[in-house]
Amino acid sequence: MSVFHNLIATAACAVACAGVTAARAEYPDHPVKLVVPYSPGGPADLFGRYVAGKLTAALGQTFVVENKPGAGLVIGAQYAATSAPDGYTLFLAASSMLVPTSSRVRTPADNLKDFACISLVGSLPLVLIANPSLPVRNVRELIELERKRPNEVNYGSSGNGSLTHLAGELFQQMTGVKMVHVPYRGINEALTDLIAGRTQLSFAGAPIALPHAKTGKVRALAVTGAVRTSSAPELPTIAQSGLPGYDVTPWYGVVAPAATPVPIVTKLHQDLVRTMQLADVKERWIAWGADPTYSKSPEEFAALMRSEAAKWAKLVGQGTIKLE
Repeated sequence: MSVFHNLIATAACAVACAGVTAARAEYPDHPVKLVVPYSPGGPADLFGRYVAGKLTAALGQTFVVENKPGAGLVIGAQYAATSAPDGYTLFLAASSMLVPTSSRVRTPADNLKDFACISLVGSLPLVLIANPSLPVRNVRELIELERKRPNEVNYGSSGNGSLTHLAGELFQQMTGVKMVHVPYRGINEALTDLIAGRTQLSFAGAPIALPHAKTGKVRALAVTGAVRTSSAPELPTIAQSGLPGYDVTPWYGVVAPAATPVPIVTKLHQDLVRTMQLADVKERWIAWGADPTYSKSPEEFAALMRSEAAKWAKLVGQGTIKLE
């Protein structure tokens, strides 16, 4: 073969190889959407935007938040689940999406089936708080009081079917006590009535509950998660306070459409784990009253989702809880 033909063959090979390289461009090679199923400005939106910013810095490609609120997370979840499974549409999942309600088109089973889990990115602990007039200072005293006075203690929640509601229902189921549930349109309204003494208890998010506890307007008894919270390490868990096994931990995590390639899921998991271990991320989460966390593997996150879905399905399935 002549030198000229060798040059032509070499050039053709270079072009072909370049084509293969372009086809296999390293992920991500264009902007990625993180769908947040809440309105701008709330805790989930803050977490999502901060995580997106960190992933942008880590991967050298823009991660942009797209808010799609409404219908109890259904609008955002359905949009993300039906997007192309190529890693360029992600979803900020929340533990509340695993609570079965009659108004949701997508059931917890759908959510488990339609998404590939990547990693947790944080938890927002609930705090069991009481009006100071209630003569209890810890969970054991509360259980004793409620056993003596069934249906005399009211607890306010942010609404039927919310985790602040189910936290109280699980507490009753595990202790055998009887309380009266008072649903509100939001936790701020519930907190207003608690401070005024119209209700006696509430399960409220740490960012809302702890400032009022510090001023003495409410009394913090315990946190609902399996471990103590970084924002108030002095508070015991309910499980440590006489009710072993009790755990209600609202969380946020990143998932992708179910058929997203495993290498992309693995890469995103590794980068999220590194992100959640950064000192400034931990400091920001704690300042927001949240706990930084991550999943050791996508499979661990998937196992958590299955476990939570089963727990809430069992609780709701007893037929004593009004969710709508």
